Amino acid sequence: MAQKKKAAHRTNPALVLLIAALVIFLGIELIQVGQRLSEARQQQAALERQLQMQTQENQALESDLAKKDDEEFIKDLARDQLGLAEEGERIFYDVND
Repeated sequence: MAQKKKAAHRTNPALVLLIAALVIFLGIELIQVGQRLSEARQQQAALERQLQMQTQENQALESDLAKKDDEEFIKDLARDQLGLAEEGERIFYDVND
């Protein structure tokens, strides 16, 4: 009877090294992708805040534009922003601020 040789299942060390290097490489890439994703989320949040502020400013400007024919509104703007006064009107400035 012929003896059957038992084939020893040996792992190729080069293959193990290749797989280990691949796992390390993929792990590093995964960490870097996670960091870039975190940075992108922070940037998105900042841009959303900026968009909200811009939207509010646009609404305020549209509201002011809608009042462009209102004489009282124009007078208030002249008083507040330009420091103008009507004839006989006095303007007092608070110097304590």
